[in-house]
Amino acid sequence: MIRALTCILLLASAQALAQAPQPARFGPNEGQVLEVDKAAGEITIQHGYIPELSMDPMSMVFDVADPALLDRVKKGDRVRFKAGLVGGRFAIIAIDPLKPKRKESP
Repeated sequence: MIRALTCILLLASAQALAQAPQPARFGPNEGQVLEVDKAAGEITIQHGYIPELSMDPMSMVFDVADPALLDRVKKGDRVRFKAGLVGGRFAIIAIDPLKPKRKESP
């Protein structure tokens, strides 16, 4: 009986750990794409302050939850992104390029 209960608990734990990416746990942030590495599934972003982590602005390499996200941006783009925990790692779960600001006419 104890063995069966242990097996059930182990299976339930394994299912919980193998879940899809968690919803965004961090608010949207903005930054600039410094590098896109499609082969590694990574993107380097110079980002602003991330209050949920008390993380100062910096350049950081992020994993991406879905490699297709990297097709949406290129080096030099200003972006808005959301991050979350994917497989226990901090990763980009959504990213969109920002439209360039219009220059005002004199």
